[in-house]
Amino acid sequence: MVRLLLISLIGLMSSVFPNAVGQTVSDIQMGFDGRTTRVVIFTDRDADYRQFTLNSGGLRYVLDFDRLEWAIPNQPTFKGEGLGAGSIHRYRFAHRSDTESRLVFDLDEPVELISAFTYEPDLSEPRYRIVLDFRRVNSAKFETARKQNGNSLAAIRAKETRSVEAAASQRSRTLPVIVIDAGHGGRDPGAIGLRGAYEKTVNLNAALLLRDTLEGVGRYKVVMTRESDVFVPFEERIEIARNAGADLFISIHADAAGSRAVRGASVYTLSSSADGRAEQVREEKGWDIPLEIDPQPDDVTDIMEDLVTRETQSKSAAFAQFLIPELKKSGPILRNTHRQANFFVLLAPDVPAVLLEVGFLTNPSDEARLTNERELKKSMAAVHRSIDNYFEQQERLVAKYGG
Repeated sequence: MVRLLLISLIGLMSSVFPNAVGQTVSDIQMGFDGRTTRVVIFTDRDADYRQFTLNSGGLRYVLDFDRLEWAIPNQPTFKGEGLGAGSIHRYRFAHRSDTESRLVFDLDEPVELISAFTYEPDLSEPRYRIVLDFRRVNSAKFETARKQNGNSLAAIRAKETRSVEAAASQRSRTLPVIVIDAGHGGRDPGAIGLRGAYEKTVNLNAALLLRDTLEGVGRYKVVMTRESDVFVPFEERIEIARNAGADLFISIHADAAGSRAVRGASVYTLSSSADGRAEQVREEKGWDIPLEIDPQPDDVTDIMEDLVTRETQSKSAAFAQFLIPELKKSGPILRNTHRQANFFVLLAPDVPAVLLEVGFLTNPSDEARLTNERELKKSMAAVHRSIDNYFEQQERLVAKYGG
């Protein structure tokens, strides 16, 4: 009798609340790096949603989901709100009906959604993560966005995919795009020096110096993967570079060694032995290689994609060869300066990339050099000269051979 009653009760709940035993939002986290407000929504399943803006009764950005459950720590459902960050004053959540749930961001200023993507569960995080990046815009642009109200996550993802291809086709008509990646950050300090210097801090200081010098000459468009002490997953660093249509990706790190005597800078490019891993990651992440034409049949597509990948690796090696002699002018370098590895941040099939180790924090002289702003500026000036030399060569090749 009890069992029959329980079954009847479950059936009744399912009819009244179709998704009562369904998707759950278990946390909402926000951060602000001075320019971008990031929202991360943690769920137990992949989710689509509809998004739109409102400006009546205050500025708001709204996400409507199919009915789900709210289980946000320290935010009881009856209260249904939490503190925001950056441009977002607070967030509110509730059920709109038996079939729909709503998440509202109350804004301090107009914003636009510049990026939206989802991370699947991995070893570091067992939940799905919907990641939304917002940037401040003027009121007119916010009002224009209302005309696009109702876009689903699928539509946003399709737009993101198209933007990768569009960015690639625009490269010849725009300033070269340099993506600077300050390694580690946030909860990941990286190497720690003998005197307590954190690699994540050295990397960020170097990246900001390089950004400032590049922006100062007006020859490049510079994109940062982080501009503050935040943790950015590897795959997101690559997504930032690909979405920006990067012509060059430079990941800055500081090394560590078992011997205090080891010192000097080194440069890594992708190893040929990483082909298998690169292909696996590309398939897992759904990375399409942008091609100028749509070839047929499939085997021709495979050949062309392979050519793009090989050209990317060739350009990476070419930049490394410009970088090494300039680094030698600014400080010590390792004897075997140009090295190869299968680091994750080098795996993008269509973005020339290097990982620069500016020195060893486990060496007293290198640690002192890397924590001295004047010395660090010398190293970044060397990187700047290398970038100039590399793109001047690329321009000569285009002028000579076309493309």
